[in-house]
Amino acid sequence: MEHVIALHQVYAELIFRGLKTVELRKRKTFGEGDLVFLYVARGNPYELRDTLRRLGLHEEQTLTQRGTIAGGFEVGEVIKADLDTLWEMTKDTSGLTLVHGENGKKWLGEYIKDFGYAFTIERPFLFKEPVTREEMKEKYGVHVEGIIHVSRRTRKEWVKNLMEDLLAREAVYL
Repeated sequence: MEHVIALHQVYAELIFRGLKTVELRKRKTFGEGDLVFLYVARGNPYELRDTLRRLGLHEEQTLTQRGTIAGGFEVGEVIKADLDTLWEMTKDTSGLTLVHGENGKKWLGEYIKDFGYAFTIERPFLFKEPVTREEMKEKYGVHVEGIIHVSRRTRKEWVKNLMEDLLAREAVYL
């Protein structure tokens, strides 16, 4: 199954730099072997800048551009766990410690409440030519501003056409 999800730019950057190898969600959004395409949403620009600075990088060195489907990954193992277990398992691989520091567990608790899911990120890739929000509006008649989650499960023709376009794009595996 293929999905397109929105992800804050800071986390997309960490995925494509190999520093985030687990995606956390409230629900079992994906299954093992699914293909997830990442729409790079704006997110907090200060978190992006500060995280890049901690990595010794500048904003001009980003691998992604906001408002694009920049690439994606394959889903590996899917794990359901309570907050404490999930935090212990993923604090160093989810990007939360890099972005939020000591407040990472608090942020996770506010997001998932009692339990959540960890999806391991396998075979991340970047598109040679990302899909821009302008291209999505022109080709598919949809305006995407931020939050998006669509999957092939839909009956909407534009989503099916978008998925076919994404599957045909040239990608560089990292």
